[in-house]
Amino acid sequence: MMDHSPAKYYSLLELTKSIETVIKKTYTRSYWVKAEIAKLNYYPKSGHCYPDLVEKENGVVLAQIRATIWAGPFNDINHKFLSVTNEPLSDGMTVLVRTSVSYHPVYGLGLHISDIEPSFTLGEMAKEKLLSIEKLKSEGVFNRNKQLLPPLLMQRIAIVSVETSKGYHDFINIIDGNEWGYSFFHMLYPAILQGESAISSIIDQLNRIKKAQKHFDVVVIIRGGGGDIGLSSYDNYKMAKAVALFPIPVITGIGHATNETVVELVAFINKITPTDVGYYLIQKFHNFSVRVQNAQKVLVDKSKHISINEKLKLKNITSAFKNNTDSLIFNNRMKLNSKVHEFNRIVVSYVEKKRVSLLGIVSIISHGTKHHFSEQEKLIQQSEKRISSSVKINMLSNNMLLSSLSDKLRLLEPENILKRGYSITTKNGKIVSNSNELMVNDIVETQIFKGSFKSKVQSI
Repeated sequence: MMDHSPAKYYSLLELTKSIETVIKKTYTRSYWVKAEIAKLNYYPKSGHCYPDLVEKENGVVLAQIRATIWAGPFNDINHKFLSVTNEPLSDGMTVLVRTSVSYHPVYGLGLHISDIEPSFTLGEMAKEKLLSIEKLKSEGVFNRNKQLLPPLLMQRIAIVSVETSKGYHDFINIIDGNEWGYSFFHMLYPAILQGESAISSIIDQLNRIKKAQKHFDVVVIIRGGGGDIGLSSYDNYKMAKAVALFPIPVITGIGHATNETVVELVAFINKITPTDVGYYLIQKFHNFSVRVQNAQKVLVDKSKHISINEKLKLKNITSAFKNNTDSLIFNNRMKLNSKVHEFNRIVVSYVEKKRVSLLGIVSIISHGTKHHFSEQEKLIQQSEKRISSSVKINMLSNNMLLSSLSDKLRLLEPENILKRGYSITTKNGKIVSNSNELMVNDIVETQIFKGSFKSKVQSI
């Protein structure tokens, strides 16, 4: 036969009171506990604080509990923490706190925090920094950004900062108000610069800049000053790796004079303040300006030297051309005179032979009739006239030929050639006679009748 009597039961209050009694008997003293403040949950109106404490491993929450810091102790704890670290308690910090365990039937299990050890937080930060450095070096990326080849002018700047930051405005005033009138293009990528949220915020903005990297020469991460806690996010491995692997140079100026963070160590260059970053970029303009001025001086000096040499070469060429032309004219004139003398000798010899021949004929026909003699004499006179006329015509023709040759030679003189609109073009001092000797963008010098000019070859 079954027993339908109700089983023994406890009220919820009885059970929770029992739990409360067990906890009070078991946890009779306070304990130092290491935990991360997931969220501080501070209420200014009451002054009380209800932090959520967690312990994580590889980003996974292994334990979580809510704690309580009453207004009075919270003021003392926060003041102590601030005096050592220069920063107030905030989300994301790893802390060592003195707590006692409590249980309440209504509010459940919790911890009451009565003290904190600020130096432990600083030690945890130092440990994270060393781990980040070792990991980046083992992966071979620690010096990756430092090894980038920067542009001659860092003129287009992507700025990771906050628009309301004094450091940001100091930087803008420096680069936009420089007295030399150097022109910078800059674009702000606003991000949270302090605390746990700064890590994801800055990485997100770096990813945005990476998509538009062709529009920028450099990335600048700047903010105002802060204590070690405020800068702890800059020791984070993920943020440091994002900076180390960034495809263009990253310059930091986060307002911290000592104990460089990992982000500052892996950046292309680190400056203490945003103002220092501004002066650094302006100095780059100065350095480039000096190089341009030196190059300009060298270019002017070399141009003058080349011009003097080319003028001397042209003078020598002109002189040689004139001398050769004069020599050619003289030699041809001598040859022509020789030909004239030779022609005259031949004509005289020919006439003499004809005269001797005629004398023989006269002697043979001397016994002929006067009429026949008269006719022969007329023939002789006609022959003499023809010969004389032929000689004169030949002499005139030769003189005209000589005059024509002389005129042509005179026209071949460089000065007369240039007067007719012709020119002499040289490349590197050598006369250009074939377009195959030229290439696009060659510099050539052209000599005309009055003066010379240089030009660049655009097409062939």
